Amino acid sequence: MATSLCKVEKDFKYRRILENHNNTVQDHKIYFNPLLHIVTLIIWVSALTLIVLCTIFAILRLQGNTETKQIESSTRPVSGKTGDPTKVLSCYYNFPSEIVSHELMPADIHPYLCTHINVAFARVVNKQISLEKHELTTLQEVVKLKHSNPDLKILLSVGGAGNDNGFSEMVINHASRKIFIKSIKYMLRNYTLDGIDLDWEFPALHGLQGSGRERQHFSQLLREIRMEFIREKRDYILTIAAAAPQIIVDVSYDIDQLNQYVDFVNVMTYDYHYYTKYTPFTGFNSPLYPRASEQLYLATLNINYTVQMYLSKGLDPSKIVVGVPTYGHTFTLVNQNNHGVSSPASGFGSLGALGYINYPQVCSFIANFTSDTTIQQDSEAKVPYLYNYKEWVSYETPQSVMEKAQFIKQNNLRGAMIYSLNADDFEGICKHEDSHSNKFTLSLSVRNTLMCSNCSKI
Repeated sequence: MATSLCKVEKDFKYRRILENHNNTVQDHKIYFNPLLHIVTLIIWVSALTLIVLCTIFAILRLQGNTETKQIESSTRPVSGKTGDPTKVLSCYYNFPSEIVSHELMPADIHPYLCTHINVAFARVVNKQISLEKHELTTLQEVVKLKHSNPDLKILLSVGGAGNDNGFSEMVINHASRKIFIKSIKYMLRNYTLDGIDLDWEFPALHGLQGSGRERQHFSQLLREIRMEFIREKRDYILTIAAAAPQIIVDVSYDIDQLNQYVDFVNVMTYDYHYYTKYTPFTGFNSPLYPRASEQLYLATLNINYTVQMYLSKGLDPSKIVVGVPTYGHTFTLVNQNNHGVSSPASGFGSLGALGYINYPQVCSFIANFTSDTTIQQDSEAKVPYLYNYKEWVSYETPQSVMEKAQFIKQNNLRGAMIYSLNADDFEGICKHEDSHSNKFTLSLSVRNTLMCSNCSKI
């Protein structure tokens, strides 16, 4: 009995110890459960915060990349059915006059001659694009060429030499630029155009604002036009016509902004030499290279120097479109026996008008005065000139423009710009070595050299 009581007492003590242990464990559970929940909650909140921050960062980065890609895609090369799809042949077509009957009309332009046609020139009046009624009619007729060639791009060119007085007032602030951009959108939408070309000659050069401010405002205009195109999700083209001489380029353009916002730059690589009272001597309108005798500033007045200068400033080769003139410049020699390049001149020549001469006028003059006319090909500048008594003319031939087209290809540039279709031989007056005549001889020579290897020639 005593033994049993001892056993019972012993079992009781073990039970009490076991119960105390269980109670202690239960107390720990009660204590640790809330703590575990708090730790778990902190971990989840931290993880969610990290995810949110990463998402925000990714969205901001994506937005930045999207804007860049939109700009890049909006300035991509324009393809075409014929020839090299990345090359551009941008042709200026000047509005015909109402009072002159014998002029190039839109219906006479071959729809596959150019990749782009810049219809020139609209004006800036009261900060808006302005065109006369007959100019609007002509613009509509040019657009009809797209019925035959849907890949043809039609742009309206605004400005031009002596026609750009409204730019300075228009770019002066955001509100003014906004008015102009609204008028651009109206023209593009209502006349089914593919883009706009700005030919301001030249930003910051003659403006009333400080040169740095006006250049900056022009860059802001380009950016605002581009961003408006992107905002509306429209694939419109934006180009500019830019100066060739470095002394103007240094003042007028922010090259990095041109790279970012324009599809390409039509560089006006002509008018390097023409008669003025400050330059009373003969010279080439559009020499490809300098002559060995030319030094200092004169050695910069050629296409090769201009292109290399733009490249050195950072303009991408895919943005550079080299200007090729279809017109020439005339001079009157002081002494008919002194008829070389850089010979003294007393004024414009009698041919053409105010020192300008169209290609068919050159052809007619050579045909009518063959015996008294001497034609020289300058092997250094890669351009011809002629003289007849006191007449001296710098002009282009199919051979000289093909040299320019080859230069464009060799330097992997974007293309060529023709100024202008109106001054080319649009009637087929000129006879060539094979006694064959073509319409638009100079423009066609550039096209076939620049864009065609296996493509059909027109």
